[in-house]
Amino acid sequence: MLIDQYDALRSKRPYKPPLNHGEVYEIMTKGDGRTMPGHFDPKVLGAFIDTALELDNIFNSHQY
Repeated sequence: MLIDQYDALRSKRPYKPPLNHGEVYEIMTKGDGRTMPGHFDPKVLGAFIDTALELDNIFNSHQY
């Protein structure tokens, strides 16, 4: 679920522009009123925080 949310926020959609990694990281770790850190398993969120830069690199390397 967390990675699905990350991908949805990073990806362009017909109804919204894509967000950059920093914006998504802030939303996932601090919340924005719609997405809140409490929505995610704490261990999964911790793994996300620990590997956030690597995840950004992976996301960017798979864009076309």
